Amino acid sequence: MLAATRTLASQEGLLTDPVYGGKAFAGLLESIARGDHPAGSNLLFIMTGGLPGIFAYRTAYS
Repeated sequence: MLAATRTLASQEGLLTDPVYGGKAFAGLLESIARGDHPAGSNLLFIMTGGLPGIFAYRTAYS
């Protein structure tokens, strides 16, 4: 989950909380790695908030 949030931040410049958004994005990455989506598929990840939660985990990201 931390790796997923770091990937999203480093490649897309988006910060997400590690609790809800991070787990959801980690699940999306896992789904892609499993091959659940055909090559060339358009995927949309909707981040609905939770950014303030990232501050509670600041030591995990340092």
